[in-house]
Amino acid sequence: MIKMYTAFTEQIDDPEAAVREILEQLKPEENKLKNTIGIVHFYHEFVETDVCKAIAAALHFDTVGGVSSYVGTADRYGDIALTVTMLTSDDVNFSIRVVEDVSAKPAEQVTDEVTRMCAELCAKEQPKLVMPFLAMGRYFTGDNLVNIVNALPEPFPLYGTVAFNMNMVEGTHFTMLNDKASSDMHVFVALYGNIEPKFHIVSAFFDEDFQSGFATITGAEESVLKSIDGISTLQYLKEHRIISGTSTLVVLPAVLIYPNGTQVVRAFPGLVEGTEFFWATGSIKEGGKIKFAHLDSNKTVVSAEHIMKELTKLKENDVMMYSCVARVWSLGKKYFAEAQEIVARADDYQQTNNVPLNYSLAYSGGEICPIWDKDGKMINILHNYTLVACTFS
Repeated sequence: MIKMYTAFTEQIDDPEAAVREILEQLKPEENKLKNTIGIVHFYHEFVETDVCKAIAAALHFDTVGGVSSYVGTADRYGDIALTVTMLTSDDVNFSIRVVEDVSAKPAEQVTDEVTRMCAELCAKEQPKLVMPFLAMGRYFTGDNLVNIVNALPEPFPLYGTVAFNMNMVEGTHFTMLNDKASSDMHVFVALYGNIEPKFHIVSAFFDEDFQSGFATITGAEESVLKSIDGISTLQYLKEHRIISGTSTLVVLPAVLIYPNGTQVVRAFPGLVEGTEFFWATGSIKEGGKIKFAHLDSNKTVVSAEHIMKELTKLKENDVMMYSCVARVWSLGKKYFAEAQEIVARADDYQQTNNVPLNYSLAYSGGEICPIWDKDGKMINILHNYTLVACTFS
């Protein structure tokens, strides 16, 4: 069994004050059990002011995590803020692995290293969960990771995030391990023992009718969508008035159904230069189905309400949540609206179940969470436009 504790601070310029706030909320010497790990999410400047390093040193147990432009826990949330989620247990063990210098290595080398790491993690027993914290990479992505794990003889569930700074400053998509923060490092935490994590997923389009109107993906390579229904992607988008004129400077969301029946949402940020192809934030599979959608703030908030009502009904607690940064973009100037909805629904949880909802929230450049296909087989997926939750009790 795992116990979860959370802490929040906005002390970005004062490491001592930040440490004091975190320790006062976590009370680690009082609450930690035999095995403990801290998961830290933070605005990127907490690295530059050495607050991350000070907190890692003060906690006296391993800390991992990554950058997030917005974070929240309990009834607090913010953009220039930092959270620590402390997971502690007497009968759950944690094992950490790191792959470094990922931008300097070809995808094949990183793939080999991650494949060996998976074998090491499964050498003595199968992990109940592996939590990846991936640096935003050009050559090795969340899709590469899920493909490796899904191909194992006995795949294990993945639940984690692609670290992403919404300010888009190069070199600031940090991941973290103890006193080191790097935009060039993938961190993995394996959990073994008495733990049965449960997963909840909702996309911003969960209540829309996607039973019809799909086109067929007739040309795709890795994350590039080349053609739909036999014509170039750009031509298809213009003919169906999804984009107008010569304007292609817009992030387009789409619902995809893979040949195996699994459904996922992808973002299409724009044209591949010199082509009529569009690139996506995840892999595209030929033969799949695609339907472009429209995202607005109401859909984002309503989907957050949906997952919170589900947690309340099931009485599940100790929740780690990741939400896609594209969901924030959909909110316009009301960029805290989703976090505020979660706070409001957490109050409903407490009134209904007579206990407070213990949760942490961070925003992601790609949410990694398993789903189950039509045959009941677990498949790890990299999601977009999605709010995912992992519960421990």
